[in-house]
Amino acid sequence: MINRILATIDNSLRSQSVFDTSVSLAQATGAKLMLLHILSDEDIDYPILPTYAYYAVLKGKDDSVFHKAFDEYERGEEELLRNLAQKAIALGIDTEYAQLSGIPGWTICEIASEWSADLILVGSRGLKGLKEMFLGSVSNYVTHHAPCSVLIVRTDTDLVSYGVDFPYEEAEEAESTQEVLKQN
Repeated sequence: MINRILATIDNSLRSQSVFDTSVSLAQATGAKLMLLHILSDEDIDYPILPTYAYYAVLKGKDDSVFHKAFDEYERGEEELLRNLAQKAIALGIDTEYAQLSGIPGWTICEIASEWSADLILVGSRGLKGLKEMFLGSVSNYVTHHAPCSVLIVRTDTDLVSYGVDFPYEEAEEAESTQEVLKQN
């Protein structure tokens, strides 16, 4: 039985699919929902601290620009979580959210264990081959180390990146890749 669902959220299109799926599952099962975001340098919006070896002019300067950018990034991600949590609560789902810093895969598994999650929902960047090997895969790590079941939520863009082939004219008329796949 699914009583606690942990949904991993970031500021990407994949997260909307993860959120929508987690809400549907929580409504169907009556489960509690936790929305989790990990502040990580792997996140596309993460501000980059200048490397002084490459920017000799900056050596000795304070890092206030980075800290300001990081604070904005942190607030923006937390606002996203809060807004999504409010949407879920408005639908009658017992929802909480958390934002932590850390290594995404490891931190997700730790929180799932501490919170006694029954199911983790993660998105997928759709990396394959060398990209996956060098850039890593959060969903792969979570799948192999989670203390509970894991659902990897794929999006329409994942299907296109995997080489699903369909006629261009049909793609223009369809509202989603799913519609095109149903037509063929």
